[in-house]
Amino acid sequence: MLTSIRNCLKELLLEPSCAICKRRTQRELDQPDLCEACRHRFGLAEAALKGASPLPWRAASWYEGDMRGLILSLRRDQNFNALRALCTVLQLDLPRQILLVPIPGWKSRNRANPLPELMCRCLERQSMQLLQRCRPTVGQHRLNRRQRVSNQCNSFGLRPSSTQEPMHPGATPPNEEVWLVDDIVTTGATVLAAQQALLSAGIAVQGVLCLARTSRGVPPRDLRFECRVDNAPG
Repeated sequence: MLTSIRNCLKELLLEPSCAICKRRTQRELDQPDLCEACRHRFGLAEAALKGASPLPWRAASWYEGDMRGLILSLRRDQNFNALRALCTVLQLDLPRQILLVPIPGWKSRNRANPLPELMCRCLERQSMQLLQRCRPTVGQHRLNRRQRVSNQCNSFGLRPSSTQEPMHPGATPPNEEVWLVDDIVTTGATVLAAQQALLSAGIAVQGVLCLARTSRGVPPRDLRFECRVDNAPG
C-alpha cells in the first residue's frame, strides 16, 4: 500500500508537465516546459522574435491574442514556472557575459509590475537595478505614440551608487553588453527613456528583452529625439 502511494507521488512529482496547462509534455528537461498546444496558443516560436526599432529587441511572442491575457495574469499571480518557460525562448542565443537591467514600474513598490525583475531571475544572467523612476508618469494604454514619448521624457534616473548592488551577490558586472528587460514593448517610449538615462552615465545599451512586442507599425525613429534629456536633480 505504502509502496503504491509512494510510486504514485513520485510519478506525479517527476513526470514532465506543461508549466501553464499542466498537460504532460514529451521533453525531458530540468526546467519548466510548455506543451505544443500552449506554444501554439501563445504564439511561441522555437527562437526569439527580433527587430531593430526603436532599438534592437528580442521577444518571446507578439503582444496579441491569448498572450495579452497571459502576461496580465503573470503580473498578478507571478507564476514563476510559467515565466521561466516563456523566458527559455529568450535564452537560446543570449550571451552569458551580459548585464540585465530591469525597467522599474511607475507605480509604488507594492503595486509595481514585478515581471521585469522576475524575468532577470529566469534568464539566469547577471543583473542589476541601475534605474529608478525620478518622476511620476500616467498609465499609457490610452496614449498615442507622441503622448507616450512625452509622458516618459526624463522619467528615469540612475539609482544612487550606494544602492547599485548586484541582484546576484558575488557576481561582477561585465563591461560589454547591457540589455534592458521589460515584459511588454509597444511604441518603445519607455525603453528609449531608460536607454537615455543610462547613456547619460556613459552606459551603452545593446537592446531590450521582452516577453511580447506589439505587432503594429514600427514607431518613427525621430520620436526618440523629441525628449531632451535633463540630468538636473529631481
